[in-house]
Amino acid sequence: MCRMIAKVSHESTSILNEMLHCPTSLKFLSQNGRQPETPWERGEHNDGCGIAFINNGLIEIHKRDRANSWDESYQSIVREARSTFFIAHNRLASKGLNASLDGAHPFFYQPGKTPYAFSHNGTIHSYHEEAKKAGTSDSKIFLQHLVDEQEKHPQRSMERIVTAVAKEKSYNSICAFLLRPDRLQVWRIYNDSIPEQVETFEAYYTLYLSLREGAAVISSEPLDEGNWQLLPNKTFLTLKPSNGSLQINYTALNF
Repeated sequence: MCRMIAKVSHESTSILNEMLHCPTSLKFLSQNGRQPETPWERGEHNDGCGIAFINNGLIEIHKRDRANSWDESYQSIVREARSTFFIAHNRLASKGLNASLDGAHPFFYQPGKTPYAFSHNGTIHSYHEEAKKAGTSDSKIFLQHLVDEQEKHPQRSMERIVTAVAKEKSYNSICAFLLRPDRLQVWRIYNDSIPEQVETFEAYYTLYLSLREGAAVISSEPLDEGNWQLLPNKTFLTLKPSNGSLQINYTALNF
């Protein structure tokens, strides 16, 4: 489980405020995020942290394990980074998984020509045993599955691939950010098939969208008192800069 944020803008910008200075910044949420089983309470999401951004057309990733989470060297990177795309993550490791550097998000994967970075909030039970054997995160297995399917069947949209996972696998949430050099794809999907858990999942597995000064910010929780829209469950967004503006495509997934 996690707290995470993303930012996309039509020109290079900083993510300093969202990471460090907003009232409910990602650093604040590393110690004070809503808790998965009791989202009305707050506590640590401090089993590792990481940030990914596009630098000269390449994905650059910096991660820290639990022992070094939010250390000064990491905060220095946050202060200096400028890009049109960012994703960042605080990890709360699922039960049974190690809080190691390898399990920290964002993950990088490039089986073909296109590089990807990925952050996820939730537990995918169908990938849990494979992740334990590999000493990594179920989220990393999820990323590899998504990208392998895209590379194998390039005619299939990522919306269809994600929808297939949502229909076929066991999970509490598959909310995620998928970053490539030319676009960010975002989806909010939690499991609404168990009535007694829907209220808790709706309160914890959240993604909020805020449009500001030529940029879109997506966050697990509102970062400030600005205008934040809660994305409905089963929402898929594709965001990319286009001709000096920001293009956002919205899809309501039907399953």
